[in-house]
Amino acid sequence: MTQTRAVSAEPQHIRISDIVAKHEEPPWSEWLFTHGRNNVGLICDAPGLENDAHMHKDFNEWWIVLQGEVIWEIGDYPQIRSKAGDVVICPKRQRHSIKTVGTEPSLRLYINAPWSNHDNRGERSSILQPAPDVTEPPNMLLSSKEALLESFGEPPWATSLLDDERNKANLIGHSQGMTNNAHWHPDFNEWWTILQGDLTFQVGEDRALIEATQGDIVFVPEGMKHFISSIGEGTSLRLAVTNSENQHIYTADDGSAPPPIS
Repeated sequence: MTQTRAVSAEPQHIRISDIVAKHEEPPWSEWLFTHGRNNVGLICDAPGLENDAHMHKDFNEWWIVLQGEVIWEIGDYPQIRSKAGDVVICPKRQRHSIKTVGTEPSLRLYINAPWSNHDNRGERSSILQPAPDVTEPPNMLLSSKEALLESFGEPPWATSLLDDERNKANLIGHSQGMTNNAHWHPDFNEWWTILQGDLTFQVGEDRALIEATQGDIVFVPEGMKHFISSIGEGTSLRLAVTNSENQHIYTADDGSAPPPIS
């Protein structure tokens, strides 16, 4: 269903635990926010529940699994099994069916276009096709958190999980005490999903510190300076989502930078 709500001009801290607490038993879904290029929402399903299979002809839809186990049928490819912390991408013009399995409800963030609908159904063939020949990020059908942690090892590290005409999504691994370089970008907003660990976000000037934990979402409007610190033990993982082009990033030592918004 098309959503036309406005992009927030203020930072947002969305606690997924608070969203879950106000709902009863699944199934349920809740629209969370828009940032212009995408709508972002949360879906909760009980084991055994399945979505209405459909496709999108003009954009890639993708999801971040926050809880539970989910099986995906994408196009005519073999099934994909995902769990908490994984990212799944369905390319445009590919039918997708999503089913919760296991013993607990699943939670997944959906990231799709504001004009998204389920009008185009499509059919799955009885003959499986080989999965796309994409064996490393970005743009794998499944980016497994467990496999990425094993591959990259000790922080700091970063890797692109999604890079298409509408979005870039970069996964950043930091250890306790590590920070980003405080910066701002006047021509695009940015948001993060915390896949693991605890982080703080200092946004703008004289604003309350945002303390985010696993499952939380933090949104920063364009032009606001942000400084991110990993504060918990172990590796923190945050998935940073921005636009895909014209990425002008400014720091305090850039004398020609436009001033950040406070």
